[in-house]
Amino acid sequence: MAGPALTVVIPTRNRRSTLELTLDALEKQEIPPGSFEVIVVDDGSNDDTSQWLARKDYKAFELKTLRTEGVGPAGARNLGISQAQADRVLLLGDDTIPLPLTLAVHMILAEDGNVGVQGRIEWDPSLEITPVMHFMAPEGPQFWFKGLGNGDPVPFTGVYGSNLSAPTQWFLSEPFDETYRSACFEDTEQAWRWSRRGWTVVFGERAVCYHRHHYESLKPVLRRQRRAGAATGYTLSKHPRLMWTLFLQPLMVGGFKAVRVGGKTLLGRVAFEDRADLRCRMAWFSGLFGLRQRGPLGKSLRP
Repeated sequence: MAGPALTVVIPTRNRRSTLELTLDALEKQEIPPGSFEVIVVDDGSNDDTSQWLARKDYKAFELKTLRTEGVGPAGARNLGISQAQADRVLLLGDDTIPLPLTLAVHMILAEDGNVGVQGRIEWDPSLEITPVMHFMAPEGPQFWFKGLGNGDPVPFTGVYGSNLSAPTQWFLSEPFDETYRSACFEDTEQAWRWSRRGWTVVFGERAVCYHRHHYESLKPVLRRQRRAGAATGYTLSKHPRLMWTLFLQPLMVGGFKAVRVGGKTLLGRVAFEDRADLRCRMAWFSGLFGLRQRGPLGKSLRP
């Protein structure tokens, strides 16, 4: 029998209940059973994830489980990809739940050539969508899909390490940089290296996953933005040619935003989205400059 056409790789850590929803959704995909496999990499969970995975069995796909000890999502993904049997890999987060047609859409778009496919990620509608979540995605600091039509090329800054499929050889030739220890900018850096190779990622409008993560306040978003700033500084130390895209352009946009918000403040017309955007930009810059103030960018300063 021919092997699977697609390998789904999911890194996870201490999210057993959400992971269960994601795997259950994969069981309901509208593609033939056995046409894909799933590899879950448990990256050092200290809940019951490992024991629970050992008991699971699915009809639509073969489930493989691997274990690491806190290497981070980049290392966990690389490990899972190294065990893939299929010629194509689809990356999912343990909290990104695919709709029934998602895997089929990835495969259909992949038939057009040697391309990557970035699917759309939306908030899980079963959750209350707070003002913070409205701000974060799908046109915010979490995910940005504005202006993308089905099949359109995606800039490397819009490629995410979730709901992303590509030829397995891409991931093996240009793997995630494991010196990025958190889920922050490791996907952007890899996507830039892919673009340097001339590899194109296109947008899959109907390849939808629901992101099941709830935000009540801006505090965790600001923490993430500070990490993103630090990761940006580290990336610039590796790839100085990205200075315009990753630093100068955001600096100019941030300055314009600050002036606009200042004007609205004088008129008493500042919306939540404007305040949140400015605070996120300030958190990003604080992370970036905080990294640079600690000394030369080197191993000890990696995010």
